[in-house]
Amino acid sequence: MTTKYIYVMGAESGVGKSTVCLGILAQLLASGYKSEQLAYIKPVTQCIAKQAVATFCGQTNISYVDIGNLVFKSGFSRDFIDGLTKNSDELLSEVVASIHNIGKDKKVVIIDGIGDPAVGSVVGVSNADVALSLPCSVIFVGKPGIGAAIDNTVLCVSFMQNKGLKTLGIIYNKIPPSALADMKRYVTKRLPELLPDITLLGFISEDQVIDECCKDNVEVIARWFSSYIDRHTLLCDWLGIASHHDLS
Repeated sequence: MTTKYIYVMGAESGVGKSTVCLGILAQLLASGYKSEQLAYIKPVTQCIAKQAVATFCGQTNISYVDIGNLVFKSGFSRDFIDGLTKNSDELLSEVVASIHNIGKDKKVVIIDGIGDPAVGSVVGVSNADVALSLPCSVIFVGKPGIGAAIDNTVLCVSFMQNKGLKTLGIIYNKIPPSALADMKRYVTKRLPELLPDITLLGFISEDQVIDECCKDNVEVIARWFSSYIDRHTLLCDWLGIASHHDLS
């Protein structure tokens, strides 16, 4: 079985990566995938608080690891530089092995990154380093805005492309409802001129929040996510992983 890996990384911590992971998983379930065919992992982390996506995976019987084997605790960078931890190759090998392990016999694995694409570079295990070790597609979650959002996207995507990552899609999240129309208009017009090799997948407003009562309702979450990120465009056209499912 060929496993499809989707790596979600973002402009910064708190930009909405985990919500995008949750939305994709809900879309996949609503498209006909079975829980046992899917997996979610956050292999490297700083935050050990339980996220909504982990709760969703538990409720829907999707295999998940929300706190991976590499946790950047306070002082880890200093210890690494002082030679008190495993070296870069060992750390990266363990992270990639954890992803392969949860991906065994799965059709799709969602990988939730940590911070921006360069986070972890100090120890040789950045998001980009991990993604390059896998046959994966990358979704970059950008922050709201126009000028600053575009500037940050160009910076982060240029770094990823320079590292060698090719299949890149962009989703903007947590956009104030009053700014959604303008952001879509101007970003859609300007970003492809600056980054012609990326795919702009959509814009998510912050007005609709998945509350506690519907976290286990696959159809509700899938409809919410699909109202911003077209299911067919994401899964079939860009990822090429659901052409054999009914996506109507």
